[in-house]
Amino acid sequence: MSGKIELHQAKSKDGALINSILIQTVQWLQSRGSTQWSGILEGKDNHNTSEAIERGEVFYVTIEHQPAGMFILWDQQSEWDAALWKENPTTDYSYLHRLTIVREFAGQGVSELLLKEAKAYAKAMGKKAVRLDCIADNPHLNKLYQHAGFSYKGQAKEIEADGHKTNFNLYQFDIN
Repeated sequence: MSGKIELHQAKSKDGALINSILIQTVQWLQSRGSTQWSGILEGKDNHNTSEAIERGEVFYVTIEHQPAGMFILWDQQSEWDAALWKENPTTDYSYLHRLTIVREFAGQGVSELLLKEAKAYAKAMGKKAVRLDCIADNPHLNKLYQHAGFSYKGQAKEIEADGHKTNFNLYQFDIN
């Protein structure tokens, strides 16, 4: 990956950009036979992205001023996270969601860059760890998170997501 890389904390004015990145990702997922995040195309946003933007929890990266990817890094546990992690809400952890790459930047290490930035931001915020979940039967994503230093913490089984019961692997990156 070459060129000037910048991390941005999304602001209200960036809502359309963030939405377009998410829509592009869902369309790509559907082209591969996945129903993951399909509600976005119907205007359903179970991650309340616009509210997350207002709370300062949405980030995007540009390469040479071109949007290359985004993620949401929640400051506290959502209902979704509580259902998966089976713990009482705490502000000790950041919860990573919606890691997405603009397709033209796929295969260029942007995912790893976004994960590195999420971990650094969580550390700066005094968090103990970054937590995330991913579909258990997606070997590419599971390998990505393991390679980025996330430890497998278990599996949440038969969770309702996008109209299907799905198993989710849980990962955590402990901050030193």
